[in-house]
Amino acid sequence: MWPFLFDLDIAGVHLKPPTYGVLLAIAFSAGYFEALRRSKPMGLEAKHVENIFLLVVLSSVIGARMFHVLFEDPSYYWQHPTEIIAIWNGGYTLYGALILSLVCGVIYTRLTKINYLAYADLAATSVALGIGIGRLGCFFAGCCWGAPTKMPWGVTFSHPESFTDVHLKHIPLHPTQIYESIGCFLIYGYISWRAKRHRYQGQLIFHFLIAYSFLRYLVEIFRGDTYRGFVLGGVFSYSQFISLSFVPIALLGIWYCRKHKPLN
Repeated sequence: MWPFLFDLDIAGVHLKPPTYGVLLAIAFSAGYFEALRRSKPMGLEAKHVENIFLLVVLSSVIGARMFHVLFEDPSYYWQHPTEIIAIWNGGYTLYGALILSLVCGVIYTRLTKINYLAYADLAATSVALGIGIGRLGCFFAGCCWGAPTKMPWGVTFSHPESFTDVHLKHIPLHPTQIYESIGCFLIYGYISWRAKRHRYQGQLIFHFLIAYSFLRYLVEIFRGDTYRGFVLGGVFSYSQFISLSFVPIALLGIWYCRKHKPLN
């Protein structure tokens, strides 16, 4: 793993940027420029793309942290409430970022009276690309680790500042971060291909939600950070439960939009 991009002392200043943070910044930037690139052919205004991007950055951080605190480790934060704001120590849930961003997008488009589905479709490739890059940051930080494995591609996280549980360090684990990263890059390719055959509003975002939900459900099978919690008596992880919930919602959205929201 590679938790820090570099570790240098320059003119008495200690520079040690976390690789996760750098890749997260790259992920947001790549998503932004991807949206800008696609906005003009779709006839969407750049000013709204910029505003929504800033809203997504803010809501992603808040949503990811909020879901982690409320659903993955609530007892710890109940005992250490000051740690809730210590976002630099890690502790994020991607679905929290996605859900709050979608909700804030609805609010913004309602207030500005613009087409929500059009901008959601625009965001579909950006989100897939951003998650793909962001999960590489998770890999280098040693968070979101997988379960022990005997497969030849198992990876060990031995760095003392790795987020991996102490008892799992030096043990080969499934590189679940890489699984999800590769999967999201494939989804990005699929949604980009689908965008050239765009037939109705909502098509791209709903196809993304279905594809990502299936991907995330499968990746969760190999995750090893079980402290995140389960539902229904341990049958599903929280993320698997959310994935299963997204699929029928997205299918219903596809059915409705194909019937009532055709592109002119």
